[in-house]
Amino acid sequence: MMAISELILFSEPWMHAFGECWLHDSEINRLLFNQEFTASIAYGFIDNTQPRGVVIINNSCLQEARLYQGEPLDWDLRARPDTWKRWLSEGFRLERMGYILANKELIFEQGDYRKMLHVPRLASAFFRSFELMQKIPTQVPQSLYYAA
Repeated sequence: MMAISELILFSEPWMHAFGECWLHDSEINRLLFNQEFTASIAYGFIDNTQPRGVVIINNSCLQEARLYQGEPLDWDLRARPDTWKRWLSEGFRLERMGYILANKELIFEQGDYRKMLHVPRLASAFFRSFELMQKIPTQVPQSLYYAA
C-alpha cells in the first residue's frame, strides 16, 4: 500500500517535487553555474514509446520540471521501474557507471553521455540530480512495470 506522502515516480506531482528539490539545491546550482548549459532532459522507462517526465534547463537554470509533452529532447534517460526503484534507495554512483551502461540498466535514448562525462561539472551535476531524486518519497507501483 502506498503511503500518503509517497509520490508516483515521474508523475506530475513527483516531477514538481523534483523541480523544487533542484531549485533549492545549492550544490547542483553551483555545479551548473557559468556552464551555459541548456537542455531538455527526459526520464522514463525502457520499452515505453515516450519518456514520462522532463526537466527544462535554460542557461544553467532549471526552468520547468513537468510531464513530457512531446517536445524535442537533448537527453532521454530510460531504465526499468525496478532499476529506478533500486537507484532511489541505494543511489546512483560514478563507480558503477560502466557496469550500468554495459548491462543496459540505463539507456540514453537521446544524448551523448560520453560528452557529458568529460565535463567534470556537468558529470557531477548529473550524479547530483540522482541524489536529489532520492530526497523525494517515491512509490514505484507495479502498474509502471507494464505501462506503455
